[in-house]
Amino acid sequence: MGKTPRILLWDIETNPILAATFSLYPDSIQHSNIIHDWSIICAAWKWLGVEKIYSTSVLDDPKAFKKDINNDYVVVKKLRDVFQDVDILIGHNSKKFDTKKFNARLIFHGLDPLPSGLQQLDTLQEVKKVAAFTSNRLDYLGQHLCEGGKIHTTPGLWIRVLKGDKSAVKEMVTYNKQDVKVLENVYLKLRPYMKGHPHVGALDGNDKNYSCPKCGSEDLSATNTKIRFTAAGIKKYQKQCNNCHSYSTYIYKD
Repeated sequence: MGKTPRILLWDIETNPILAATFSLYPDSIQHSNIIHDWSIICAAWKWLGVEKIYSTSVLDDPKAFKKDINNDYVVVKKLRDVFQDVDILIGHNSKKFDTKKFNARLIFHGLDPLPSGLQQLDTLQEVKKVAAFTSNRLDYLGQHLCEGGKIHTTPGLWIRVLKGDKSAVKEMVTYNKQDVKVLENVYLKLRPYMKGHPHVGALDGNDKNYSCPKCGSEDLSATNTKIRFTAAGIKKYQKQCNNCHSYSTYIYKD
């Protein structure tokens, strides 16, 4: 017996590294010159199909923020707790950036790793597999394909965060939450074309041969069904989902 898959869209914002340098164009900076290493300022997330967007930031622990603006324990711990019940995690450039940055902070704070079996979907990787847009940046895709892209930030926002400006952190949270909203719009636009999507139908407890891998719907077209052969000569059905309109192949049965 399956369950309704818990699909989460997420994004994080990080502080830059603060380091001493003798040049505006250094070839390299020794780690001994680091004054403050990077940390996570805030994180935002939403459940697929649910309107509310959640967030957490370093302001959630006022005492820690006052003492050290780079203390992101409250952000990392909250996000780790949220991930405990997630089946599929969706982000943009998340496999290369967000997840690895988050793992670095989990290790730093001595927190448990992400749960095993958690499936990740990176919209940046997926769009590169199927299309050649002018840009694969989330902002561009949001503006080009959907209702809009990222919001503009005021000048010097990240520097003001480093200086402990609470209003700057709040602005960063707003920026972060918009990114997640754009991410969901882009994901839904790209979903029918994706090649590496986890099988939502199977996660939902449905027969994987009679449900859509992308959205989990069992409403597959009865009229738009064709016989296809794989490169190895295996005979399969191809059906289109009436919900998300993606095409999928299924085991052929006489």
